[in-house]
Amino acid sequence: MRISVRAPLFGALLALAASASACSPINTVPAPVTPADPVQYYDLDLPSSLEIKSVAFDAALFTDVSGGPDAVGSQVGGRGFLKVYAVDRKTGEQYLLIYENIRERKRPVQIIRFRAVPDDTLLGPHPAP
Repeated sequence: MRISVRAPLFGALLALAASASACSPINTVPAPVTPADPVQYYDLDLPSSLEIKSVAFDAALFTDVSGGPDAVGSQVGGRGFLKVYAVDRKTGEQYLLIYENIRERKRPVQIIRFRAVPDDTLLGPHPAP
């Protein structure tokens, strides 16, 4: 009779992976406010050399469904993003700064710099007219 140690180990790893994937996603969308709630203020860090040209708030929403055979509940949550388009006052370089979870984080989570490159680098050679 041969006993395999791999089968119980594989089952344990599978159970661990399943429990890790069942974690609730983090909701960074600001909570709804009522008319009686005070105004919410947030200070966010932005390099002083940048001039803000536009700001947009966006959210990717998801539904968290849970429950058993008798009842099912769901909550809507999501990831809230504040996108800031800014230009360097001295160099003219353009940036997109992305903030997430502004209640907890004051600095951008991503900074994207737009660089000018020759057209043929991105668009390929143009056909002759």
